[in-house]
Amino acid sequence: MSNFGFDKRKGDESNSEELKPMEKSGLPRGPVVNDPARERQAMQRAEDLGYTDRGQGRGIVRRRPVATPTATVYIKGPEEVLEWFINYTAERGHKAYWNSIDDFRKLIEQEAGSGA
Repeated sequence: MSNFGFDKRKGDESNSEELKPMEKSGLPRGPVVNDPARERQAMQRAEDLGYTDRGQGRGIVRRRPVATPTATVYIKGPEEVLEWFINYTAERGHKAYWNSIDDFRKLIEQEAGSGA
């Protein structure tokens, strides 16, 4: 089993061959230029072997819907009125108080529309 080189100690001459720097003279220094023809050939060979191009930015893109802007309101009022509002919300099966407020808004807009 390998010890991944943790048994080496500084100044240990028995491992001096392994401590020499890697030969990098044959590696290109600038950006690698891709030959489009060779790339197409490589892609064709890959497809012939059964690999599929998963593409970057192709296919189904799943994005979250844009969130509706929200605001927070702190309401302080008579306990009796606020308890009524909480009970109304629970009775309607609303999961949030804003649903009850939306009910009231629709009711007022409906009355304003029919009274005009």
